[in-house]
Amino acid sequence: MFAQYFGQFLLNRSIVTASELDQALSAQAETRVKLGVLAINKGYMTPEQVEQVHQTQTRIDKRFGEIAVDMGHLTEEVVTELLSSQQSAHLTLGQALIDQGTMNYETFSTTLNLYKKDYSLTDDQFESIVNGSIEALVESILSKQNMILGQALTDYISLFAKNMIRFIDSHIRIEIIPTDSAAVYEWTAYQSLVSSDRSCSRITAISATEASFLQLASIYALESIEAPGEMMEASVGELLNLHNGIYLVNLSNRSIELDLEPQAVVRSTAFSPDSPIKAVLRVLGPLVQFDLILTDLSELTKSA
Repeated sequence: MFAQYFGQFLLNRSIVTASELDQALSAQAETRVKLGVLAINKGYMTPEQVEQVHQTQTRIDKRFGEIAVDMGHLTEEVVTELLSSQQSAHLTLGQALIDQGTMNYETFSTTLNLYKKDYSLTDDQFESIVNGSIEALVESILSKQNMILGQALTDYISLFAKNMIRFIDSHIRIEIIPTDSAAVYEWTAYQSLVSSDRSCSRITAISATEASFLQLASIYALESIEAPGEMMEASVGELLNLHNGIYLVNLSNRSIELDLEPQAVVRSTAFSPDSPIKAVLRVLGPLVQFDLILTDLSELTKSA
């Protein structure tokens, strides 16, 4: 995910052109090797075991390697070995830019330091981000935009980013946009999170144009959905439900128990949150573009 932010940073600073960045990101994407593929290639896991781990990731918020160790398919030493053989995404992007003659090694090093300075990152924070910490990256984005959303929403956004990478598009980036500048939506999937005593309820929602809604539904369903209907609504609704279910499992592990209302999908003119919108996130990627709408989850967790 950091590669997308670093690439956008290079574009904003006019260090690369849009066509040069697209070319490098395409090359970077082609060289990205997932841990499951590496484990199969090394003979450490069977395809069936890899699929079992992927299925488990739809229910709990853990990395592939952690789940594989829990299931006894890999040891921690083997996971470390496999991780060391994966190329860091931002380094792969940098190498692609160097290979195509867009920048040299010195420019690459300089721009990394510029990024760190621009986001006021310490060495430890920057190391966490380039090593794949979604939490550290989200916190840096919020800090850059002077957004104070509280721990509940920060945790929710970090998990949402991870789940979008896992299930939708590994090349997304997320921008926090003003709540009064959201796009004109055509469809919304929404779901309420409810305190265990039912005294507090807060809405989460995915909104988009019809074309983007169909694209998101198609990616999640792993089949082409070309027109609005039951398949489109069920697919996007289930994506939101899957994410919220994992979020509730994480909270339960911290002894915070919440419930979920059934998800619903409506034309956006029929969407009416039960509390003011606290944050709107724009999810941008080569395959998808949609907004995540959040009300104040901190009040909900306080009431739990």
